[in-house]
Amino acid sequence: MWHIKVPASTANLGSGFDALGMALALPLECWFSLGDELEIAVRGQGQGIIPETSDNLVWKTADTVHRQAAGEPMPNGRLTIKSRIPLARGLGSSAAAIVAGIMLANTVLPERLSREEMLRIATQLEGHPDNVAAALYGGFVLAFEQAGRVRVLSYPAPELRCLIVIPEYKVSTEEARHVLPSSVPLEDAVFNAQRLALWIDALHRRDWSLLAEAGRDRLHQPYREPLVPGMRDLIDSALSHGASFAALSGSGPTVLALVPSEKVMEVAEALSAAAQRSIPHAVQLHDVTPSYFGAECVLDGWQWHAGQAMGFNTRLEDHVSHKAFS
Repeated sequence: MWHIKVPASTANLGSGFDALGMALALPLECWFSLGDELEIAVRGQGQGIIPETSDNLVWKTADTVHRQAAGEPMPNGRLTIKSRIPLARGLGSSAAAIVAGIMLANTVLPERLSREEMLRIATQLEGHPDNVAAALYGGFVLAFEQAGRVRVLSYPAPELRCLIVIPEYKVSTEEARHVLPSSVPLEDAVFNAQRLALWIDALHRRDWSLLAEAGRDRLHQPYREPLVPGMRDLIDSALSHGASFAALSGSGPTVLALVPSEKVMEVAEALSAAAQRSIPHAVQLHDVTPSYFGAECVLDGWQWHAGQAMGFNTRLEDHVSHKAFS
C-alpha cells in the first residue's frame, strides 16, 4: 500500500499575486493498493460531496498522467482519501488533490517523473503555480515562469504561527478571478512590486517586522473584498493586536494571520470578535503551523524532505512528447 501526504497551501500572501505560496500543516492523505476493481472512499473534508467514482479529482488526475506518460489507463485499486483541507476556502484543496493524483500515478509508472515535471503538469492542470508549488515543495515558495518553464525558489517558512479564519460560505476561484480587472493603474502595479520585493527581503533577513507592509496589496484584495464580508475588519484587527502579517488566503474567503507565538491568544481573541462583528455566517478559527515538508509518498521508498528531491531524476521528455500535457 502506498501512503501519499500533501499539505494545504496559502497563496498570494497579500502582494504576491500568483507568485507566492506557503504550505500549511493541514494534510490531504491518500492510501492506495492495487486491485481488480476501482474503489474510492472519501473521508474528512468533502465526504458526501466529492465523488467516489472515476470523476474524483485525485483519481482523474492520476489516470490522465498515467495515460499520457505510459500510454495506458491508471491501474485499478482501492483508493482512500482523507482530507483536512476545507473545500473552496482559499486553502489549496484542488491543488492538493491534483498533486496527490500526480504522485499517485508516479507510484506505478515504470519511469518516474521528476519533481520539476510534476510541477509543470500540476501547473497546467491547476492553471497557476503558486498553490501547487507550495504543495509539492513545502515551506515558502516564489513561483514564476521563465522561457515557458515554471521555476520555483524555495525559502524556509516564517517561524510564526498561522491563525486562519474560515467562513462557512465558499468563494470559487472562478468567481474570485472574474471580479479582477483586466488592467490596473501603473502606480498600483509599482506599489505591489515594491512590497513583493519587501516580502523576499524579509525572508532573507528573517525580519518579520517587515511583513505587515510587505503584505499590503492593490492588485486583487480590494476587488475581492465584496465577495468576503468582514475581510478588512479581520485583517486590521489581527495587525492591530500583534500579528506580523494578515491577508486573504488565496482567493478567499479564508483570512490568514501570521503571528508570533506570544501573541497567539491576543490575536485569536481579536479575530473572534471581528468575525462576530463582521461576518454574517459561522466561522472556524484554526491555529496551524507552516508545513516545512512538501508532498511525500512515505511507504514507497521515495519522498521529498524539506523541499529536496531524493532517489530519481527521470525526465518526462525521455518518454512522452512535450505536447502531452499542453
